[in-house]
Amino acid sequence: MRAIRTPEGRRLEEFLMRCRAATLWRALSEEWLNALIPGIRLLIGCDQGNDMHLEGDAATHTVMTCMALPIFARRYLEREPDFVERLAALIHDWKKPVCRRGFVQKPPFLGHEMAAAAEVPSLARRIGLSAAEIERLHFVVANHGVVHMFPHLPAEKRRQLVTSPHWASLGLLQAADAYSCWLPGGGHLPIHWELLEWEALTCSEAVLSPILFSPITPIDLSAQTYAQQL
Repeated sequence: MRAIRTPEGRRLEEFLMRCRAATLWRALSEEWLNALIPGIRLLIGCDQGNDMHLEGDAATHTVMTCMALPIFARRYLEREPDFVERLAALIHDWKKPVCRRGFVQKPPFLGHEMAAAAEVPSLARRIGLSAAEIERLHFVVANHGVVHMFPHLPAEKRRQLVTSPHWASLGLLQAADAYSCWLPGGGHLPIHWELLEWEALTCSEAVLSPILFSPITPIDLSAQTYAQQL
């Protein structure tokens, strides 16, 4: 079913497509965005600890993730992020402030992924998402934490992630999210796009490119054919 955006949904879609870091940061505290995504202002000042988030609080991390998303969409998929992908980047850590961590506890902010994913249906009603968009947004938000452990996951869990039709959207968020996690000593969390893509192709036995991998017509190198071509 085709999405029928509400006026608020159209505003949010247009905003996410055009906003800069400063305007997104300011919007996190504004009433119009908090009416759509209740409590997103709580990201401001939400301390993430300094073990993997030297970039700052959860608001800073969210803004950085949203700004990095188009970089990886262009690099890996040669396109701009769509609305669902931009929305996933915006809300992926929405519930960190209500899942506050003890800084010795691992994993950090336990349960924040599923807490945000649980809000997707009500958010969808406010902004007008289609059933397909709801399914994709829920999948990406719910799995954005576990996918950071992709190389270490059991084979069955890896297969479950990459056989989803939404794995590419999840991979984009993982890349932007990891890039925006600043680690002590420099650098950021590992980006797993290549591993995700390879396993997805392996599982589906997909053809990488119809141009590069199209059947090749054998070349007739006989003297008679060559003479005819001349």
